[in-house]
Amino acid sequence: MKLLTLFKPITLCGGVLPALFLLGCDASSGGGGNTQEPDPVVVDFPVAYIQRPIPRDEDGIFVPDDVLDITAFRPGARLLLKDRASVPADALVITDIPFTPETDESLPEGDVPTPLPYDVKDLSVDPDGTKLLFAMRAPEIEDADEENQPTWNIWEYNLETEILRRIIESNTIAEEGQDIMPAYLADGRIIFSTNRQRRSRAVLLDESKPQFAALIETGDEEAFVLHVMENDGNDISQITFNQSHDLYPTVLNDGRILFLRWDNYRDSKDVLSLYTANPDGSNVNVEYGFHSQNTGTNGTEGVFAKPRELVDSRIQVSLRPRIAEQLGGGMIAIDTFNFTELNITVEGSESASPAQNSIISGEINTDGSASPGGYYSSAYPIDDGSGRLLISWSPCQLRGYQLNIYVDENLQLMNENGERVDRTGSVLAVDETPITIPEEEVGFFPCTNEALSLTSIQLALPVYGLWIFDPFNQTQSPVVLSENDVMYTEALVLQPQPIPDYIPDPIAGIDFEQALAEENVGILHIRSVYDMDGTDISPNGIMATADPLQTTENERPARFIRLLKAVSMADDDVVDFDNSAFGRAGGQMKDILGYVPIEPDGSAMFKVPADVAFTFSILDANGKRVRTDGSGNIGPRHQYWMALRAGEVRECTGCHTNDDTITPHGRIDSGLASINPGALSAAAFPNTQLRDAFGTPHGPPEVGESMAQYYARMNGVRTPSVNIIDYSDWTEDGIRPSSATIDLSYSDLRTEAPTECGVNWTSLCRIVINYIEHVQPVWELPRVTLDDTDAVISDFTCTNCHNTTDADGMTIIPAGTRQLNLSSVQSTERNDYVESYAHLLFGSRVLELDDNGNLRLELEQLVIDSVPQYQMIQLVIDDVPQFEALNEDGVTVPAPADTIDPDLTLLLDENDNLVPFMVQELQPVLDDEDNPILDGEGNPLMEPIPIMIETQNRNGALLSPNGALSSNGFFRVFENGGTHQDYLNGAELKLIAEWLDIGGQYYNNQFVAP
Repeated sequence: MKLLTLFKPITLCGGVLPALFLLGCDASSGGGGNTQEPDPVVVDFPVAYIQRPIPRDEDGIFVPDDVLDITAFRPGARLLLKDRASVPADALVITDIPFTPETDESLPEGDVPTPLPYDVKDLSVDPDGTKLLFAMRAPEIEDADEENQPTWNIWEYNLETEILRRIIESNTIAEEGQDIMPAYLADGRIIFSTNRQRRSRAVLLDESKPQFAALIETGDEEAFVLHVMENDGNDISQITFNQSHDLYPTVLNDGRILFLRWDNYRDSKDVLSLYTANPDGSNVNVEYGFHSQNTGTNGTEGVFAKPRELVDSRIQVSLRPRIAEQLGGGMIAIDTFNFTELNITVEGSESASPAQNSIISGEINTDGSASPGGYYSSAYPIDDGSGRLLISWSPCQLRGYQLNIYVDENLQLMNENGERVDRTGSVLAVDETPITIPEEEVGFFPCTNEALSLTSIQLALPVYGLWIFDPFNQTQSPVVLSENDVMYTEALVLQPQPIPDYIPDPIAGIDFEQALAEENVGILHIRSVYDMDGTDISPNGIMATADPLQTTENERPARFIRLLKAVSMADDDVVDFDNSAFGRAGGQMKDILGYVPIEPDGSAMFKVPADVAFTFSILDANGKRVRTDGSGNIGPRHQYWMALRAGEVRECTGCHTNDDTITPHGRIDSGLASINPGALSAAAFPNTQLRDAFGTPHGPPEVGESMAQYYARMNGVRTPSVNIIDYSDWTEDGIRPSSATIDLSYSDLRTEAPTECGVNWTSLCRIVINYIEHVQPVWELPRVTLDDTDAVISDFTCTNCHNTTDADGMTIIPAGTRQLNLSSVQSTERNDYVESYAHLLFGSRVLELDDNGNLRLELEQLVIDSVPQYQMIQLVIDDVPQFEALNEDGVTVPAPADTIDPDLTLLLDENDNLVPFMVQELQPVLDDEDNPILDGEGNPLMEPIPIMIETQNRNGALLSPNGALSSNGFFRVFENGGTHQDYLNGAELKLIAEWLDIGGQYYNNQFVAP
């Protein structure tokens, strides 16, 4: 009920309605239509557009447009409608009514009250050309907190009935989220971007967490993803599950949704590219531009904003930087049918044309520099066979006094040659004072090439008007003339369009198995993890790697897949926790969904929980994340989020490297063919067979089936497990069952398992590893062996030796070359963590025992001969040291007294590395007879006095948040022949390895973190 506090109920259309929503409201009272005869030059369809003031902050300072500032409130906008695209046609304001008070007693009788300032944006039109859809936000509520301000809502205006209504009628439901960027689907439903996160909130509830809107990966704001609702605002459902924003949805002629996705995988990706999806959210694919981020002028960033399909099926976008200083950019058309990137064609395409072409001729710059061809805020195709567009355009203008007389930043007059001039344009003499004019005399004048070459001349603010642009003749005719400090934009033509193809939502039991809907899972099929951008990276080739007589089970580098889920992060109003909870890696928490085995040919086919953002890692036989090429080096994490709807089946050919920017990847119709041919005939794979639980061979595979497809057809699609288990379903030689098995099960843990799932996996299974709850107990678990008389034979409890006190309470130096302390006492050096975590992930200071048996920090004498950048220059005046230093510009200056540290205390950075900051005392250089050596000017040569400083030695970190294979020094001691062989069992080592592979976080649940 936030907005209702603004107004009394108003009477419109014969009834009393709340100001928040209007049903049956006649907007024609705002103006009248124009009845002139049709003009063949203009467009004889209604035209809708937005009028808004140039954006300024509360201090009146101009504010550039940030494409990712998607909920910015810029009050003063209005939605207008002309019955034809010509200057003389009258304009009807159709959005003032909801925000105009019914009465204003201070006004003279008959005058209409002024509407309170609201904002409107994101226009779209239905295929019939009779309905306008847009986002609108009500005026600010004075003195209300931000969370109590009105939200963005979706509204519709019907030209035939002249009814303006809010789509979601209920005030409560409307204010639950920020709803923007709407568009009509082929069946009349509405797709839009919002932070409601309806389905994701339900998943949080299933995870026993509070419902909240998750933040984007940088933690700055709530993520906006795509939702669909009925035209009456009912049945709101979430269809995409990105961890950052999904924006600007538009419906293509083939029925798919095209949208702009922000891939913002923490510390790795920051990419805005075009994606497609079916209206139910299935079949999400990158469409264009993931590796074409810098297609702006001079190789600068170019964002593909406001995509829309043209009549020729190319995709028109506004190409602009993220922050547009001139509130616009260029208008380009992208050939996504033949290209996936600027210079990458779809597999099989022979197109030689550029992927991106400017719709507008002339020099249009998008890099922030002056654009002689002007700037474009929006463009809309007119479907009349002419190829014309309705554009919002601002010419390039410079600030000046009159034509060819400009001003610099100090408002001093100059001509286009950079010469100082007077008000008549006459060049001033060198000794004459420059002419300065007041701000109110400054005007705007067309750019010239000569003037633009002067860096001192200033660009004027844009003045966007509306024009009909003919790309063939490169001519334009005015529709709405521009005005200073006002912009007209988002113009579109309300004309009938072909209805897009209808893609129905799949139905469980008809379009996919009912069981998948009941399990709430989708299915992912990877044809081979050894397929890296079309290159076979398996040890001996895929066919030989799948043959156990050529590559044994133990020689296969890829054995399991670990499924990972993004942990939704809440803002501080929901839960406020210390950022140290993220641990050494910082910034991201993850859940493990489960594990599945990889078949011998590198294929895998398995269930995935529906409606969650997931990624995966490739593991070796020990459950450690590895490269699939067997190099032994740590492999990159799969830094992309995927999501499947219930019943959806997706297939990937293989994997893709981050550095490969020339191979199509991620788009179903464009990628390279799989290098895994599958079964070459309807016969058993070479030298191996798939047998059932009783050892009976299954029937042969079908030609082309991967081993994973064959397994799924015979035994059902693999179901993940929270344990790492391989029952070796494939025989080693085609005759006898394999004897080798892997079983790393949580049931073997003697401490608390990080999951409530045991034998039966479901889509709600989560492995949530918190260091204090699940890893620390491993160090403290008693590992005592007793004889028949209960006498202790051995005690390998970790904290007995890796501690500062032994079992008898005596002070000791922690065991090991790195003096590893695994106790759970609070760290004295890093008080956010216990000693064990601090020692393992950050390292520690070296300790020693003093003569009394007490621990102290080991110190050594560090000799510093010189620190040139802080070196003192001179020593004079009766042997009294005088200090001078070099400042940041390299100029010798007297050293400030407060920079001279008499004790020469050492400064350490956050990693306890030496930071040289001390000032050095200088002394004369003496000859063999102890006399000062003089330079050529008779001054004594000076040299710094060596300084002896005590510093602390450090032990290095034993574990790395980069993963288990980056922590080999730790795991090596537990291997066969290691000093700690058999101290920890396989389940314990698996727990530590998986915890490190996901980042070694201190907590992976913000609701249990302090």
